[in-house]
Amino acid sequence: MKSAPRTAALVTGAVVVLVAPVLALKARSDPADPRISVGAPAPATLLPGDVRDMTGRMIANAVWTGLVSYDPATGAPVNAAAESVTSEDRRVWTVRLRPGGTFSDGSPVTSRSFTGAWTAVLREGWAGARLLTDVARVKGAGHPRADGVDGLKVTDDRTFEVTLDRPLSGFPALLGDPAFFPMPAGVLGSRAWASYARSPVGNGPLRVKARTGGEIVLQRPGGGREVVVEAMPDAARQYAAVESGDLDVATRVPTARHGSMDADFDDRHRAVPGRSVTYLAFPSGRKRLSSPTVRTALSMAIDRSAVTEGALGHQYSPADSLVAPGILPGHRAGQCRLCVHDSRAAVAALQDAGGLTGPLTLWYQAGSGDDAWVKAVADQLHGELSLDARPHPVPDLRKALDEHAVDGPFAVHATAAYPAPVASLAALLEAAPSLDPDGAGGLVTEAEEAGTAEDGVIPARLAESALLRDMPAMPLWSAHDHLVWSERVRGVTAGAFTGLRLDRLSVQD
Repeated sequence: MKSAPRTAALVTGAVVVLVAPVLALKARSDPADPRISVGAPAPATLLPGDVRDMTGRMIANAVWTGLVSYDPATGAPVNAAAESVTSEDRRVWTVRLRPGGTFSDGSPVTSRSFTGAWTAVLREGWAGARLLTDVARVKGAGHPRADGVDGLKVTDDRTFEVTLDRPLSGFPALLGDPAFFPMPAGVLGSRAWASYARSPVGNGPLRVKARTGGEIVLQRPGGGREVVVEAMPDAARQYAAVESGDLDVATRVPTARHGSMDADFDDRHRAVPGRSVTYLAFPSGRKRLSSPTVRTALSMAIDRSAVTEGALGHQYSPADSLVAPGILPGHRAGQCRLCVHDSRAAVAALQDAGGLTGPLTLWYQAGSGDDAWVKAVADQLHGELSLDARPHPVPDLRKALDEHAVDGPFAVHATAAYPAPVASLAALLEAAPSLDPDGAGGLVTEAEEAGTAEDGVIPARLAESALLRDMPAMPLWSAHDHLVWSERVRGVTAGAFTGLRLDRLSVQD
């Protein structure tokens, strides 16, 4: 175990943005220091309904307890703040809270803590609003009234009813997202969102004790060991700090050190599979790209591993399925056989399809950060198939699609809203609505509206098979998170939908 002094970075400015280098270092005793330090980029906000990055999600899952949580081994939703979430028709859901729930300030957690928070998310237009309007489709969510939402009805302090526009068997699984976390009556009444975001009060296992400079200090409500999230966006700095004993857990790994994690940390490192997938999709109505054989050739010509290890810097995993690998259960490895790089088969398939003449434009959203990988894919298609593949960034890709201006493959990023295979497929079809070959869209709807989440697995798998057969969108890769940690820490647990579980970290005895 290392005995070097342990340090914490103090950064000027608000936590939201880092604007200055380290100003001071605070020595910590090792290993008796009661604080556990975690390096991560600064969160955009600590408002649970407005969470939009993994650091915010990680902190939210420590400060709040949702109606459900996710089993770390299986990924399945389990009741948490909810005693039960039930429905006879998957459209009208009754939520019953566990008795005695409180926020860290001692105020009670009631039905209105949830319905009021959801109404605020919609009224304020926070990032989580899309989950209520487009995924859950809560009745009236698109037009919240001053006094509430049509689809939210409080029965008593522990019971409320949620009415959806259409059945959704995965609704309970969705409730573990921070968008559905509760807020105390005080802030719901005052609507003092800015001050609440600076020092939020939740109902979770940890509370926000302090925010100073670039640190967010979390602690159990009754006291005890503190977890300090240090604003440290640079992956190399995080990694070096864990190596030197100045940091307990790094949530990023630099590209240059990816291959040395085993040597540097033995078994104290982990890649956490993600819930998003990047695809190249094909526009409808373009005859030259309508043949599944042409699409097969393009897919097999792409060396996904070369791109993820090169242009994407080991931060992504090659896709082998349409479903994100972080969906447990649900992801089936090796479903996309045409995602395997095979130069000879790609050339032969393109010849069988009669070839592809003229420029092949690869469309993507300007400013999305996709430039490097799109160029790498274009270079591969040129080298493997002798195609004139050209990257083409546009200011508004969705507008170009709506106007039918897109004449070549286009980049699609889709993120599952909850841990079920249909959630990945629904996100893909929402991101690229034209991708609805024979029966796939209907199968996705059948999976969403099935009698139980388990009953929805088979139609979801059939939908995936249909999509892979005609290849209207080829899966490329999925982002994953990295964790490395020091010898003094144990209990390192993480998931695609929660991030690192801060409340489960402890120090070796």
